[in-house]
This record gives sequence, C-alpha cells and structure tokens, in this order.
Amino acid sequence: MIQNVLSGIGGVGLYGITSLVLFFVFFAAMLVWALRLKKDYLNSMSEAPLRDGADTDSDLENLSNPELRHE
Repeated sequence: MIQNVLSGIGGVGLYGITSLVLFFVFFAAMLVWALRLKKDYLNSMSEAPLRDGADTDSDLENLSNPELRHE
C-alpha cells in the first residue's frame, strides 16, 4: 500500500521510502522513550514551572537522583 501511494506521487523513489522508514523508526523510538519515563520524574518536571525559582536542596536531590530519572 505504501509503495502504491509513493509511486503515485511520481519521482519519489528511494528517498520517499527512506524518509518514511526513518520517520516511523524515530516515532517508535520516541514512543518507547516516553513510555519508559518514571512517574516521579514526570511529576517533578511538570511542577518545575510553578516553582518560585528558589531551588531547595530536596529539589536538587530529586533531579540528581538516578532512581527518579528516566534512564
């Protein structure tokens, strides 16, 4: 089906298929990365804009703690 769509465009050839494959590989990699993020890390990042700018020691510990990071 994809080849039929790309061949209907005309002159696309290998570049069209390559760019489509790269897009889906990148999209799948980003999806896997997003699903592997830890909830504590997401919560701390979502609250970051609401802070008054004064970083406390506990905030810095949360960001440097490898257990809370998205690795």
